[in-house]
Amino acid sequence: MSKDEFRTSFVHALEIAARNAEKQLGFPVPRQFEIEMHGLCRHSRMLSKEEAFEQIYLGPDLFYRVINVAVRRVGKHASTVFMGISGHAPCPLDQTWNQPPGSGPFKQVLSIEIELT
Repeated sequence: MSKDEFRTSFVHALEIAARNAEKQLGFPVPRQFEIEMHGLCRHSRMLSKEEAFEQIYLGPDLFYRVINVAVRRVGKHASTVFMGISGHAPCPLDQTWNQPPGSGPFKQVLSIEIELT
């Protein structure tokens, strides 16, 4: 999968997470995303959408097996997305989560509670 194709999949995963949050909250959420990254280092850290993308794209033939995605906080101008990288070794695309088919490593999860800021 090329970098551009993976970017499209990443952006789609963020959009689905936003739609899931809207269903849960009952109102629209901002599409300006900040990413709360978990799993690539000892502590979580806040990244821009582009910084997060650069962290998770490993190349055309190697991918994280599962990347959990969920909106966990919504503010007036931005939505904070939890992004959790599984502890599995990177693998070929055909060994990623890919449910539903075509989602690649991105796994949608629902926040128990979405914080409003």
